[in-house]
Amino acid sequence: RKLGQKVRIGAKLISADRENTIWSHNFDFTIDEMFDIQDELVETIVSTIVGHVDDEEVKQLVRVKPDNHTAYDLVLQGLEYHRKSNVTVENAKKAVEFFDQAIEVDPNCARAHAWRACSLSNYVGWRPDEYGEDWIDQCADSVIRSLEIDQNDHEAHRIMGAISLVRGDFELARHHQERAMELCPSDAYIMGKNAALLVYLGEPEKALEIVQHAMRINPFCPDDLFVDEGMCYFWLGKYSEAVNCFRKMKTPDRESIFYLTASLSKLGEGIKSAETLKQAFKMTDLSVEDFLLTQHYQNPELKQELREILESIPI
Repeated sequence: RKLGQKVRIGAKLISADRENTIWSHNFDFTIDEMFDIQDELVETIVSTIVGHVDDEEVKQLVRVKPDNHTAYDLVLQGLEYHRKSNVTVENAKKAVEFFDQAIEVDPNCARAHAWRACSLSNYVGWRPDEYGEDWIDQCADSVIRSLEIDQNDHEAHRIMGAISLVRGDFELARHHQERAMELCPSDAYIMGKNAALLVYLGEPEKALEIVQHAMRINPFCPDDLFVDEGMCYFWLGKYSEAVNCFRKMKTPDRESIFYLTASLSKLGEGIKSAETLKQAFKMTDLSVEDFLLTQHYQNPELKQELREILESIPI
């Protein structure tokens, strides 16, 4: 539709099987902005399709009997638990088990090796003693095997970036996260993890730009992006905005509840921050020190600042 210099394009994405509307949106712009809006329109539709297809596949597999699962099916089942692995230790353990099963069914399933590394890393965050001191090497070996099978797997690069961060190799972490975005530029989850890395590298402004771009092009963006956005605001000193982001989480996870606690403390909300910290201890079964072990900042002063905030809260 066109009215003078103003133009509106109505875009709608419909499921061919069910004939229901998945997503719709009106793009309003001027004629001079037409070429700019074309890129945004394409990015939004692509990212919406990617996210919706993944969710639909997982939902369908939940109803499939276990003896009918292929390696790919097992990977998707593992992902269902992996996405909630920051909520409970049971979810984290279940995810590792599904990826192990997928590898048994098909040792050449690259994605199974990659996601096993990611889920194992999350599980160790809950149970640090269960896999021994070389757990990070086990994770790295899994991703290396994945990249040997498929060197262009964006998830493998993302996960290797996360492993490199834990190892303290910050430049290698940046390389793999950027490679993941090059391979899959419209994936909001990949964007979010790239943004999270930038937070740990001390670049919250740049991280916030990436997060907000991901949210703009993907109306079904994962809840993880609210955590990434909240962490950006926290380190930018915008604590009210950070609190709003963390409270958008449907199910609070490890990062969201501890950073929510710290944000409330910085706002002078003593009672609320103490209550939230108690909830964090109960929900995660982690002490402040255990939580800080999962936060890999390039600048140690940032971790120390976070430590001082959390330890100053009287409970």
